Amino acid sequence: MYKGKLVKYYDDLYHNKDYIAESKFIEESSKLNKVLDVGCGTGTHIKNLCKDERMFFGIDPENEIIEKASIKFKDNPNVFFKNCHVSEFTEESSFDTVISMFNVVNHILSESDLELYFKSISELLVNGGTFIFDCFNSNAVINDKPKVTMKEVVSSAVGGSYMISCTPVFDSDTGYMKMDNNVRVFHLGAEVDRFDYTLEHRIWLLHFLEELVEKYSMRIEKIVSNFDYNKKASNNDYKITFICKKETK
Repeated sequence: MYKGKLVKYYDDLYHNKDYIAESKFIEESSKLNKVLDVGCGTGTHIKNLCKDERMFFGIDPENEIIEKASIKFKDNPNVFFKNCHVSEFTEESSFDTVISMFNVVNHILSESDLELYFKSISELLVNGGTFIFDCFNSNAVINDKPKVTMKEVVSSAVGGSYMISCTPVFDSDTGYMKMDNNVRVFHLGAEVDRFDYTLEHRIWLLHFLEELVEKYSMRIEKIVSNFDYNKKASNNDYKITFICKKETK
């Protein structure tokens, strides 16, 4: 999924994503002494949250992404990365906070794998610990089905830009969504590279996610809109964020 040229351009393609606002919200919603980032990508959330003596572990099933993240933090003794799924993660299970951002939940395609994901995260949290994850809102996606889009992204490098076309296929009965993307890379108006990549998602029903959170000894504190973290999520919010607490035994 995240391989090859997509990894090469990943940080630049998403440099306009508001990681700072997301990280601020995470910081305000949790205790950040020992943190696990599930589906950490190249570690940008960790970069924004890493301070003082906080300890961070980032895991991701894509090896090339983990290699890139590891290079970023090679001189930081408090940040560790591992190429694995959360169910395979065997470090000490005493995390104050687990985060899983940028639609990680939707990249899990089977119910059994999703159950294992929630079970594993619950087991890794201390009692009273916080789990924060974001996802597509099934209510919004079903009401306003994904459409073909074309957008331009300005590079962080002077004179650079990308033209990205996305063709989605969505099955409202199963929640399966495939997004075929074509990326054209420009410098000073001339095309210098291009590549394709496909993302597969499962748009999980909101009530099913709520049931799994509760099934694995967590309670939902709130569900907020990704467009305004101060507002409760509505049926029209395409992206939403869950803040959950591990129940104290």
